[in-house]
Amino acid sequence: MSPHHIRHSAITAALDATDGNVRKVQKLSRHRQLDTLMIYDDNRGRDQAEMTDLLDDLV
Repeated sequence: MSPHHIRHSAITAALDATDGNVRKVQKLSRHRQLDTLMIYDDNRGRDQAEMTDLLDDLV
């Protein structure tokens, strides 16, 4: 456990709580670049699993 891990968890939790509202969470995280914050959002997403399940249902 490190301060960076705690910060990462807080940002991820805030993204979950705001349904991925990166603009609101940007104020919390104080990331200047929205692209940096998008990395957190992409990592929390379950898009790959959802797409795999969707394609699996088609076969």
